[in-house]
Amino acid sequence: MRKTIIAMTLLLGGCAGSSGKADSAADIDGPRPTEIIHEDCDVAAAGAERMDANGDGVADVTSVKSGNQVSCQAFDLNFDGKVDSWVYFEPNGQVRRRESDYDRDGRIDEIAVFSAGVLSEKHRATTMLNRLDTWDFYKAGVLARTERDSDGDAQVDQWWEYPKAECPLIHSDVDGDGRPDPGATVDFCKDANYVPPERETPQAPQSPDFSKPEDLPTEVDSKPMEGKATPAQGAQPAQGAQPAQGAQPSKEGGAQQ
Repeated sequence: MRKTIIAMTLLLGGCAGSSGKADSAADIDGPRPTEIIHEDCDVAAAGAERMDANGDGVADVTSVKSGNQVSCQAFDLNFDGKVDSWVYFEPNGQVRRRESDYDRDGRIDEIAVFSAGVLSEKHRATTMLNRLDTWDFYKAGVLARTERDSDGDAQVDQWWEYPKAECPLIHSDVDGDGRPDPGATVDFCKDANYVPPERETPQAPQSPDFSKPEDLPTEVDSKPMEGKATPAQGAQPAQGAQPAQGAQPSKEGGAQQ
């Protein structure tokens, strides 16, 4: 089963890349469409190719062709009989669109748009209103800016910029005129005192191998947790307390194992 899931995941592969979109909150192109539109992929077509990955008699991957080229695919990634992801291809085989249902409710939660095979935009529905409310724009393979409808009124009222990865500047429209307002910008990392880790490549931290004396852990004295009292030296058990089973009273009045 594990190998089957990995193989299906690889079939969904796509690359992140650049786009020609502007990366400044000042570049506002007007209202964003909020309707979630599913692009047709005729999985019932007679010529569609079907693969049953887990042997339950139900197609888990369906490939629809235009001529000899696959034009779109439908994936049931969790084997529940429902499509979780739709992938669409250019005539040259490059991915151009991907639709994803993450919460298994049968509705599209995210639409990823590709340009020349590389990710350029994501349109997302992050609430239960069944409409788009977040639009991500990528540049040079990195998330450059985001537009959000934060209050569900179908109007963009937040513009996120990423001058540094994981440290967005969040500009808000507080007076309802559809524009970012002066003095309404939040510097996420500065205001939250968050410092993102500096990593050139995503590598797991290395543990010491303890082969050298300097690799050995340093022993430290235990300290009581804040707000936790420690028994005073020579303290006696509370009145009525019974020693542990098999323990014998000591001469000092304590218990011995």
